[in-house]
Amino acid sequence: MRTTLFTVILFLTNITVEAQDPARIRLTDTTLMHEMRATPYPQDKAVISDRSISFQWPLLVDLDTQDKTLKALIAQAARTKTDKNKLRYALRWSQDPGFKKGNTQVETRWPFFNPEKDLAPGVWHWQFGYIVNGKTYWASTQQVTIGKNARKFCPPALKTVLAGLPKAHPRVYMDKNDWDNLIRRSAGSADRKSFITRADKALATPMKTTKDINSKLAEKLTNPSQRQSMLTRESRRIIDNEEINVDVLIRAYLLTKDRRYSDEAMKRIKEMLSWSGDKNIVGDFNAATFVSLCATAYDTLYDLLDADTRKMLLDAIKVNGSKMFANFNNRLENHIADNHVWQMTFRIFTMAAFTVYGELPEADTWVDYCYNLWVARFPGLNKDGGWHNGDSYFIVNVRTLIEVPYFYSRISGFDFFSDPWYQGNAMYVIYQQPPFSKSAGNGSAHLNVTRPRGSRVGYADALARMTGNTYAASYVRTIQAGRADILTEDNVSKEAGLGWFRLQCNKPLPEGPGLKDMPFGYVFPETGLASFSTSLERLGRSSMISFRSSPYGSTSHALANQNAFNTFWSGQPLFYSSGHHISFIDSHSMFSHRATRAHNTILVNGIGQRIGTEGYGWIPRYYVGEKIGYILGDASNAYGKVISQNWLARARKEELTFSPEAGWDDVKLKTFRRHIVELGKTGFTFIYDELEAEEPVTWSYLLHTVTNPMNVGREKDFVHVQATSKNGVSDAYLLGSDELKTDTTSQFFTPAVNWLRADDKGNFKKYPNHWHFTATSGKHKVYRFVTIINTHVNKTTPDKPFAVPQRLKDGSIKMGSWIIKANVSSEGKPSFDVRFPRPQYDAAVTYDGEVTIVREDGYETTLRDKLPELEI
Repeated sequence: MRTTLFTVILFLTNITVEAQDPARIRLTDTTLMHEMRATPYPQDKAVISDRSISFQWPLLVDLDTQDKTLKALIAQAARTKTDKNKLRYALRWSQDPGFKKGNTQVETRWPFFNPEKDLAPGVWHWQFGYIVNGKTYWASTQQVTIGKNARKFCPPALKTVLAGLPKAHPRVYMDKNDWDNLIRRSAGSADRKSFITRADKALATPMKTTKDINSKLAEKLTNPSQRQSMLTRESRRIIDNEEINVDVLIRAYLLTKDRRYSDEAMKRIKEMLSWSGDKNIVGDFNAATFVSLCATAYDTLYDLLDADTRKMLLDAIKVNGSKMFANFNNRLENHIADNHVWQMTFRIFTMAAFTVYGELPEADTWVDYCYNLWVARFPGLNKDGGWHNGDSYFIVNVRTLIEVPYFYSRISGFDFFSDPWYQGNAMYVIYQQPPFSKSAGNGSAHLNVTRPRGSRVGYADALARMTGNTYAASYVRTIQAGRADILTEDNVSKEAGLGWFRLQCNKPLPEGPGLKDMPFGYVFPETGLASFSTSLERLGRSSMISFRSSPYGSTSHALANQNAFNTFWSGQPLFYSSGHHISFIDSHSMFSHRATRAHNTILVNGIGQRIGTEGYGWIPRYYVGEKIGYILGDASNAYGKVISQNWLARARKEELTFSPEAGWDDVKLKTFRRHIVELGKTGFTFIYDELEAEEPVTWSYLLHTVTNPMNVGREKDFVHVQATSKNGVSDAYLLGSDELKTDTTSQFFTPAVNWLRADDKGNFKKYPNHWHFTATSGKHKVYRFVTIINTHVNKTTPDKPFAVPQRLKDGSIKMGSWIIKANVSSEGKPSFDVRFPRPQYDAAVTYDGEVTIVREDGYETTLRDKLPELEI
């Protein structure tokens, strides 16, 4: 079956498009995304047919508007400190654009609202307003079309969910009525054994105290921010370990009803509550830790607790939960991605709110906020199922992504996993890290993600069971065939352990189409990711390429790697993003890991891409078929000085500067569009870079390896760069518009000094150097690079040599049986034609500087630029 994927035409009022040829879109906005929501959602003229509508709008101080009255209000609000609990908003909607008839109007406490019932199909008009001193100031009217869809995701109203919340405890972390069944079902399971084994170890091991926090490590650091980071890390080492100990003790009690476990858990909780205010307890997870401990004990051990202990736990939940809500309220709902909150603290707060609902007055508001914010913005922060922070930091979200909707589904009877986001996310899990493969190489600390761990496989297992996704089920079975015990790895961890979920959920893994039936590529247009693999099922004989060009830019844990690619053979990295994630922001992490110089992309006059949402790329076109694949990334807006106030403030705090010497400055870049064509399942990749600046600049083409040094030489007309791993090779053959000057080094721009990540004995691991290749042009306003990559096994025989590109008399290039014609000159318009010339394999991609035409099996598809749907 032939599979073709397209983006959807959307009308986004917050994106400015320069007048131009209709095939190409030139964006002029400083950013496509915002750290805090600046525009309403749904966007004006949007069409919604996949889920019930949720109205969302900016906080007043973040509103991007030309309205003079609202601008004056914004200025006033910026000068005035407002009690967030007193903020009020108005919202109205109607099918009458003048709101004269059929008008519904509500007042809200937060800048979002979910109608209890979805709007009827048709055209609707809506308007939000700010209530100031009793007067409503309305923003402009938005139009939205509600489409028909029998499978539309329409979660129930909060009152319906609350009607199913059991009165007795346990009711959140498990259902009391299912307790004995849980014990019977768990008999003999590996997850049960893990909880009890870990609990028995806790019983036999003296509890750590705050005196065990190695605060001396911080004394060696001169920067106050680094000292704080070290104290946070060392205090979390003790707190997290004891929090997990308490958690497994409680779960062991639930599995056995053995009071030894519950008594020890309460003893430790009381001790940990006494730590509040200790100077060595540092970090923003602490309120959540106390809430988690107390809420878990209150719900699960309720019948064992006396009145004084229950009150003690409720008081601690009230104090720390109020701190958490004060942080979330009228902020979190509009934040692009508050990492720690999305990862786990929001889940913890949600579970606590429902635990004490009806028993703590504050919980009425907390439950309302948690549930409706989930419906409005979770589980994903964009539509396509991708995760912009990358694979390393995706994993710490998986308990939230499973446990919260599982709880809501259990008490309401509605299937929260029918949210279409989960089907896209299953594709993200598989394509960004196939079985036994290193991760695709995007996001902080991706270097550490060497293979799918139990947490990722456990998440795929949960997705498969709850959504019926057979691809995810095949992913799990394939990995289990090589590692039968994979699901017990990390199964009780704080961030990603899904052992308890599996003990409650008795749905089987579904049967059906598997990895061998999947398309050989997949694109996530909102996240800005893509990957192609010659075989997801037989990784040992498979080549893979990953690509990123993202509207998120390089904020949060994302990297400044727009239009960058990585290559793999047998799951091992070849050309791969370099550098080490030591901390969120320090000199090496920033200058040699996050910065553009660390990735397989382009520098302009030696300058890289902005840090922040302003350093964005996007994917205007793509095609995935059976015989050929194509993707176009646009990083034309990514380069220049760092202008994000958030990142400038962070840098000052860390005593860093985004200077020209460090790689950030104004550049007169007009165009950087990178076309990638996958030549079937051969392992051949054709890359065409079209580059233009307002003045002559140098263009530097970058490649990196992290396993072995690169081999660099000449292959006739080409610069030949070879990356090797244990089993595979990527041969890159590079042409430029003029003679290229090449350089290789094994040194980072900033040394990888590990000042933060000590083990439990205070020893600091040393980080190895990586290898870096640069090919730099002369100064040109217009420039083109052509790259042909062959990724293959590292063994050959005389009768079957590896394919190398050959220049033919007419200037075209022959690669295997493929013929490539490309304008590599600085003159004339950018263009290329890639085709298989024999009729038995009909596949071609042609680009003429405007449209891209893909031909496959007699069908022609014309691709023009189309914008992804963006929410913030």
